[in-house]
Amino acid sequence: MPSGLLDILLALPAYALVLFRLSGLMVTAPLYGSAAIPVRIRAAFIIVLAAMMLPALGRQTPAELTVAGALAGGVGEFLVGAAIGLSLSIVMMVAQVAGTLIGQQGGFALSEVINPLQDNESTVLDQIYTVVLMLVFLGAGGDRASLAALLDTYQAVPMLSYQAGGPPLLLLVEMLSASFVVGIRVAGPVVIALFLTEAALGLVSRTVPQLNILSVGFTIRTFMVLFVAALTLPACEGVLLEAVWDGLDMIRAAFGLPPA
Repeated sequence: MPSGLLDILLALPAYALVLFRLSGLMVTAPLYGSAAIPVRIRAAFIIVLAAMMLPALGRQTPAELTVAGALAGGVGEFLVGAAIGLSLSIVMMVAQVAGTLIGQQGGFALSEVINPLQDNESTVLDQIYTVVLMLVFLGAGGDRASLAALLDTYQAVPMLSYQAGGPPLLLLVEMLSASFVVGIRVAGPVVIALFLTEAALGLVSRTVPQLNILSVGFTIRTFMVLFVAALTLPACEGVLLEAVWDGLDMIRAAFGLPPA
């Protein structure tokens, strides 16, 4: 058997482990795991990218590793990648939290449409905030930073050394609480404006009872939501950018890695 073919066969178990960890990230991470990208394209990207990552991890490959052992350890490898991907998806929940809070208060939740990025139904405001946050994520290099974080996790969690619980579980809990805090910060100006609008409408309904406050109030609330959101969304860029980088740093810190 040619030596080149033999080297390829010997590298298959290690390649399978890298493929499992990378698949966990690609299936759950935002943008990479989007339903808008065909499955065949995502699968081809994972296969090629795993082949590019394998040479950098040659020293970590166990000396006696069989295909059966690689498949058995693949579950742990997949969970490591999935923890990073889910953490990034939780960061993207900032947009959903903000859009849901505003939509419920402003009446936009009455009309939901299909969100192709997340393959579910959401309000128009959810999609606007999601697209803005995704653009911030890409502009900040979050797609490359997530792959770099995955590659660096091999320093803290080498192949076949994952243990249930530990950093990934704590990471998801911390990211969930942080995303809700940032989501409330983003939606805060619009929610406050709606509260003041409701107070003003209540005063008007007391002073002018002949006015149909329901029909007039809905139009006013819609205008206030769109107006205040248009004013504050550009100012939220710093908050969203901070959320993206803080999320990436929290992922690295959970695995004992230095900040990006």
